Amino acid sequence: MSFEPILLAPQKEEQELYPYRRVWRTALIEIGILLLVTVGTVLAVRFISPRIGEGQRQTIGLAYALLPLGLWMVFSYLGERRVPEPRPRLFTVAILGALVANAVGLPLVNRLLNVNEWLATAPGSSRLIGYMLTVGISQEFLKYAVVRYSVWPGAFRIRSDGVAYMLAAAIGYATVVNVDFVLNNNANPSVYALRVAEFTLTHLATSTIMGYFLAELKLTRDTAIFWMPGGLVLAALLASLSIVLRGGLIVGGIGPSSTGNTAFQGLGAAVFLVVFLFASIYFLINNADERAQLRGRLDFQR
Repeated sequence: MSFEPILLAPQKEEQELYPYRRVWRTALIEIGILLLVTVGTVLAVRFISPRIGEGQRQTIGLAYALLPLGLWMVFSYLGERRVPEPRPRLFTVAILGALVANAVGLPLVNRLLNVNEWLATAPGSSRLIGYMLTVGISQEFLKYAVVRYSVWPGAFRIRSDGVAYMLAAAIGYATVVNVDFVLNNNANPSVYALRVAEFTLTHLATSTIMGYFLAELKLTRDTAIFWMPGGLVLAALLASLSIVLRGGLIVGGIGPSSTGNTAFQGLGAAVFLVVFLFASIYFLINNADERAQLRGRLDFQR
């Protein structure tokens, strides 16, 4: 007869600790805070109408331009330090993204190609193709090149690593674009907030495509020779589509008296792009992981 104590409830099994930072969760937190700050700024300008001097406007604009980077540092970069297996050189990728944007991306688009001079008034289809072959291809290739030639393939262990590194490159690239916009435009804080959010969300959304394609190139054996070029064209096409939609949805000029009200439609388009691409890439990654696990079980049974 045993005198051991009888447990009244079954003992809970200890859950296995997930060793990596959950990329989608931290990205959504950053996007949510950015949107809250943006909407709050627009509402404050619309209903309070504070008097802000030119120097103060630009200072506030620079704060908005750096906000996405600050959120990424707090939730993504520092989040990596709290997990058992952090992703290496993530901050390096973000810095490289900013450097290529400042040294190559913006000078190529704004000075050499000068796309706003000849594409802004072109017909819709011509603008879509034109922006894809100029702005879209250049920015998506530069972000891809940063990840491809700095951390790929050694730092890629799971499929979400591709998204994590491409989001880091995107946040660095978008920060330079945001700062450039603030320094070259004199506008109200609401305009700065809306355009910074719009630029950042678009870069984050399109970068997930190349993140998925790079991860599949590392972890899947049967990728076709046109796999990466196809991903680049798709990302460039969607980036171009966002620019064309932004030009069609946002009416009115940018200036000290503009409130940014019309730009809400452009922000809505950027939010839709983020939701669509985040959900699509998340589904593709989960599906690929499940298929890989199934193949592993079948190989083990054999």
